[in-house]
Amino acid sequence: MANRKYDQELKNDVIDAVLIGSKSAAQVARDHDIPESAVYSWIRSYKEKHDIAKMKLNNETPEQEITRLKAEPRIQKAVASPYNFQSWKKEVMKWAIKAAN
Repeated sequence: MANRKYDQELKNDVIDAVLIGSKSAAQVARDHDIPESAVYSWIRSYKEKHDIAKMKLNNETPEQEITRLKAEPRIQKAVASPYNFQSWKKEVMKWAIKAAN
C-alpha cells in the first residue's frame, strides 16, 4: 500500500470523532476509508503534543481539564464561530469524559 498524505483538517476531524465522539477508531477509519493504524498514530501524536496522557496521571480534576480544553486553539476556534457557539460546552464535556476514561 502506498503512503498517502492526509491534510490536517481531515486528521483533526478524525481525532475529534474518536476523542470527542462516540465512535471507535476502527469505525472512524472505515468511515473515512483510511488505515486504522493511521488513526491510532494521529491520536497518539495528538495526545503526546497536548500532554493528555500525562495529565491523566496528574489526577487533573474535571474543572481543571475543562479549563485546559477551553484554552486549546481548536476549542477557541469553535467558540469563536457563531455556528458552533451553542455546542462547544457539550463538546468540551464529552472530550473531558472520554479523556477521563
